[in-house]
Amino acid sequence: MDALIEQARDVFEDYYDLYYDQLLDLIPVISTRTYVLTILAICIPPIIALIFYEREQARLLAEQPKGCRKLGMKIESNLTNEFDKKFSEGRPPSTEETSAEWWRLKSLWIYPVKSCRGVELNRGTIISTGMEYDRQFTFAQLKSPFPVAANTPDKEKAAHKWEFITQRQFPLLAKVRTQMWIPDQSVDTYTPHCEDVESGGVIILSFPYQEAGWKGIVAKCGAAVKGTYPEKQFRIPFDPTPVQIEKAGYSYEKMTIWKETVTALNMEVDIPDELRYYLGISNKLGLFRIDNSKLREVHGNAPTKENIGYQPVAGFQDAYPLHMINLASVRAVEREMPKVKGTPRLSAGRFRANLIITGPDAFHEDSWRKIKIGYYEYDVSCRTTRCKLPNVDQVTGERHPTEPDRTLRSFRNVDEGAGQHIGCLGMQMVPLAKESAVRVGDEITVLEVGEHCLVK
Repeated sequence: MDALIEQARDVFEDYYDLYYDQLLDLIPVISTRTYVLTILAICIPPIIALIFYEREQARLLAEQPKGCRKLGMKIESNLTNEFDKKFSEGRPPSTEETSAEWWRLKSLWIYPVKSCRGVELNRGTIISTGMEYDRQFTFAQLKSPFPVAANTPDKEKAAHKWEFITQRQFPLLAKVRTQMWIPDQSVDTYTPHCEDVESGGVIILSFPYQEAGWKGIVAKCGAAVKGTYPEKQFRIPFDPTPVQIEKAGYSYEKMTIWKETVTALNMEVDIPDELRYYLGISNKLGLFRIDNSKLREVHGNAPTKENIGYQPVAGFQDAYPLHMINLASVRAVEREMPKVKGTPRLSAGRFRANLIITGPDAFHEDSWRKIKIGYYEYDVSCRTTRCKLPNVDQVTGERHPTEPDRTLRSFRNVDEGAGQHIGCLGMQMVPLAKESAVRVGDEITVLEVGEHCLVK
């Protein structure tokens, strides 16, 4: 047997040598010069693209707001491990014996521009309107009342009004990145009368955009080398002074958010047309800043002025100043979702809460009425009723046709005041102090429990 194997191997080697020689005869001889030029032709374009991309990034870096520092995490997100199984189940509240099992604040977020990408923090300040810098701006589109009846008065036919927009209508808002820059005296470029400082800081908004022609192709290649994509950015002053308002041509106009009409500062002159095209908006696009002298009062389930010493108010939040969600509750919803191809992983980020906590059992927070986070107390006013916005992936801007909305409606229709087929997840809160502070890792302590029934 061994002799046969040896003979077969010899025959194979003979044929291998024969065909190898024939293959070499078929391949043309490539000169060293041709070889070098070929390698250069392959390597030089991406190198040039990367150089142009880096130069553009350096230019943008040089144009950073003067006298300000950027808010945000300097490390990976605190939600990096949110899918770890340990966050799927509750743990006992803190005691001297189980201090390692404390209920904690895991992640902290602000959303300076409503429905755009948020900024994750390690610590933050809470004021009467909620997290400082949170939802101070919203995009809006100018809408007309058409179609109208033939006998509608001409004045009414010509009427237009600004209405706020969110990811519900335009899911690509999720890909509009937000940078929040705030004045900081420790920054080398700080001077008290610098425009960026006088305006209380600057917001820089960026969105995917590829310029036409060779510049756009080069930018795309350069970004691809670094695993990103080309963007266009623009900036707006966070809280412009009267002089800055007049100089820029901003104007105060009426704008509708839900059923409220408020007067807010329209900064549409700063919006590049490319953003409207990117979002798919055919109407005129505006960017409104809340007027802090005319904040939206919060009633419904909120505590009254007589109870806490001030009237709860909000910026452009949907309803209440603060929104909290329990990570174990998110995981419980995910377990109820259909196990079919295309069903998304349910990141807590889809629910755009300010405060993401860990420790309590799923839906334990449904019964909370007053809690303490760190050193400060908060009224837990009501449950959060959910719309279809969480169907939008907050990274890609893609919207799932049904989930998690369908699942929430099927088994989290738990609040009589919310109405039929309305799912609830998370809690709306009001700070009991006009100013407080929070940081990741703060302990959660429940002070009062009770029933909830939403008052619309």
